[in-house]
Amino acid sequence: MTAALPLNHPVAADSMPRKVLVAEDEALLARSLKTDLDALGMTVLGPASDGRKAIELAKADRPDLALVDLRMPEMDGLQASAVLGGEMGIPIIVISGYSDSEYVETASKNGVYAYLLKPVSVESLRVTIQVAWRRYLDQHGLRGEIDTLNRRLEERKVIERAKGLIMEQLGLSESDAMRRLQKQARDARRPMVELAQSVIDAQDLMGRDG
Repeated sequence: MTAALPLNHPVAADSMPRKVLVAEDEALLARSLKTDLDALGMTVLGPASDGRKAIELAKADRPDLALVDLRMPEMDGLQASAVLGGEMGIPIIVISGYSDSEYVETASKNGVYAYLLKPVSVESLRVTIQVAWRRYLDQHGLRGEIDTLNRRLEERKVIERAKGLIMEQLGLSESDAMRRLQKQARDARRPMVELAQSVIDAQDLMGRDG
């Protein structure tokens, strides 16, 4: 299951989340979830009785994870998950009495990492949260690695373009052009990719003026 994972969102690298949002309109179950989460050592936001309130709570005090019921008034769990998980990048565990494949498929597109069927025991809650949280942490780390690789690739493209311009303008070999770029970056105490971009920008400016 996938979700948008913003890299600037601080993640607690513990085996369990610290702060959990509960969105459940059944008062008895909501109280039970809060009691169980308290017993598991987590801080509880809510419970929120509908999707809109859940989003308001999450925006005011961002949780590490959210437990969201599917069927709620005002805004249902799927709509709320689209914002909480899809837009805000908060991992979601859906709680529902329904296991229809359509619900599961739709939920999986909105940052849902687990699907917990009612009734919910404290043990099933603990295990589900632990598995979902581990998936989230693993995916978050993978996403970070992918973004780092992509950034390095883009930086390499900038450097290669600048190197080509230096070769063309000064008649240098590839290795000499790279050494010249590296030396200038060291002397100026600037990242090489930043200096390379300056070379490209200067060339683009001269080209436009010409």
